[in-house]
Amino acid sequence: MSNVVKLEKSFNEKELEVIKKQFFPSNTSKEEMEYCLAVAKTFGLNPITKEIHFVPRKQQVNGKWIEKVEPLVGRDGFLSIAHKSGQLAGMKTESYIKEVPTLENSKWVIKPDLVARCEVYRKDSDKPFVVEVRYSEYVQYTKDGKPTRFWQKMPDTMLKKVAESQALRKAFNISGIYAAEEVGIGTYSENGDLIIDTEVEITQEDKPTELSKGYIDPDEIIEAFKALGFDAAFGKNRDRIYVRGNFYNKPAAKKLLEMYNFTKTKEKNVYCLRIA
Repeated sequence: MSNVVKLEKSFNEKELEVIKKQFFPSNTSKEEMEYCLAVAKTFGLNPITKEIHFVPRKQQVNGKWIEKVEPLVGRDGFLSIAHKSGQLAGMKTESYIKEVPTLENSKWVIKPDLVARCEVYRKDSDKPFVVEVRYSEYVQYTKDGKPTRFWQKMPDTMLKKVAESQALRKAFNISGIYAAEEVGIGTYSENGDLIIDTEVEITQEDKPTELSKGYIDPDEIIEAFKALGFDAAFGKNRDRIYVRGNFYNKPAAKKLLEMYNFTKTKEKNVYCLRIA
């Protein structure tokens, strides 16, 4: 059973003109625009119908904070990808208070936390794909150290959206795109509009740089490159990932190399990422 999602959305010239004028920030570079449109095309998502948004994000690169325009996909966008695959059989989400291990002053203690759990079912799998996330890991704070307005007013809803987004990605091997609730930007309204949270004190760095902390599954990186038509695999000791292929005129693939900090090897058209 393969749960890799391969979808494509082609935009006609009129749609592209509207998208470039209406759905990108005015300072978007050509490279950023090409990358965002490539992601939208790869996953079959339409910015006009609010399945994907192109948003400026501050990120730390080589010790400096810069602003880049990148794609964000809400829970409904991930659901759209799942439905289009024809394999989505259902989804169950719940939240509860759970005693969980927490690191305090270099010691592990057991403390209660709000937890959201999501199970996604596929027609071609006997077991659900399960994700469990904790409030303390995703809540965003203001300069005063208080939860931002969305996390104050609807913490349960915000946490469930995080769990659902991650479970859908896990079930359908969706890599390289995230929801606003996960990266601390804001949330989505009932009609699909992205509402930016201006109270957040610290902007998270680009998610893929957190590979060493366990946020990104190396298998997801490999599947992401394979979905773009590249040869990707682990090294002999599974401590490296190698990607082979011609990256010319492939902005989405080049962006993945940059995001995950791949380095070029001596072999032509081969890039490497050390993961352990």
